[in-house]
Amino acid sequence: AIPPLRLAPGVLEGSAPSTSRVTRKRPQSTLATELLSYLGSPEETKMIRSARQIISTTAHRRMMMSTSASPTAANPTWLLSLLGYYGAESTRLRNAEAVFQTCIDQSSKKAWLTRGRVVNEFRPRHTLLLAHVWLVHKRLLADGESGKLMQEAIFDLLWEDTSMRIRSMGINELSVNKNLSEVQKYSFPLLVEYDQAMALPTKAEREDHLGAASWRNLWMADANLTVEHCMEMAAYLNREYESLQNLDGEAFYEGRIPWGQVPSWAGIKSLVDESEDEDAKLALEAELDAATDDDELGEWREALAVNGKRYWWHIKTRESRWEKPF
Repeated sequence: AIPPLRLAPGVLEGSAPSTSRVTRKRPQSTLATELLSYLGSPEETKMIRSARQIISTTAHRRMMMSTSASPTAANPTWLLSLLGYYGAESTRLRNAEAVFQTCIDQSSKKAWLTRGRVVNEFRPRHTLLLAHVWLVHKRLLADGESGKLMQEAIFDLLWEDTSMRIRSMGINELSVNKNLSEVQKYSFPLLVEYDQAMALPTKAEREDHLGAASWRNLWMADANLTVEHCMEMAAYLNREYESLQNLDGEAFYEGRIPWGQVPSWAGIKSLVDESEDEDAKLALEAELDAATDDDELGEWREALAVNGKRYWWHIKTRESRWEKPF
C-alpha cells in the first residue's frame, strides 16, 4: 500500500521500537517536566526541543494518543494553548494531515491492483494517489483563502510522501530532488487534464475526458485495456467529485471523508484480447474482491520513514515495528 506519513519507530529514541511502556516518578514542577508528565513517556522528552515541531508534526499526534492514555494527564488544555496547539496554523496542519491520510487509505486498497488492473509500480500508484488529492483540491477551491492555505499544506505532504517513496526505491539521496522534479513534471499536466475535463458542460463529455486522462496516466496508455474499463474509472472520479462538493465542511476538514467503493468492473470486459472463459473467471474474482474491499493488512499499515525504510504501525494503538507483525 502507498505509505502514509507516520513517525517511524525509534526516530525519536534512536533505537528500535519497544512494546513496553517505561514509567518514571513525576519530577519537580517546571514547564518541561509538566510536559513530561502529560506525555507519559520519558523517551518522548526530546520532542521538547521545538514547540513548533511538537504542535505541527505527526510526532505530536502520537503524543496526543499517549496523553489520552496516561493517568497523569488531568487537563493538558492550558499547556496545549500555551504551545499554540489550537492556533490557526497548527489546526490547519493537523487537518491537512487527516485529509491527506484519507487519500492514502483510499488509493491503497488492493482492489485497484486486482480488478482495477493498476500495475503495482511507482508511477501508476502515484497517479492513483494524485487523483484523490486532486478531488480534495477541487473541494477546497470553494473555501477561499482558508482553502488555498489548506491546499498548500496538503500538496506539501504529497511531495514529502513522494520523496520518501523515491528513497524507498534505493535512489541515492543526492538524486532524490532530481527524481522528485521528474515526478512533478508528469503530475502537474495530469491535474490540468482533470481540470479541463471538469470544465466541460455535460456529464458525458466530462467522463469521456476523465477516462482518456486515466488511460494515458493511470494505465500508461495500455493498448490492451478496453474503453469500458477506463470509463468505470471516469464514472468513479465524477461520482466522488460530486460527493465531496456536497460534503459538510466540518466533516471534510476533520478528515471524515466517506469515499465510495472502488469500482467493481463487474460485467466489464477489461482486456481487448481476453477470452470469454478468462473474462468470466475475472468477473467472478471481481465480485468476490468487492465483498472485501480493503487491504489485507487489517489494522496494521505499512509506512515509510524519512530515510525510505519501511515499517508498520497500528491504526488504533499507534504501536510501530520494523518487522512485519503478521
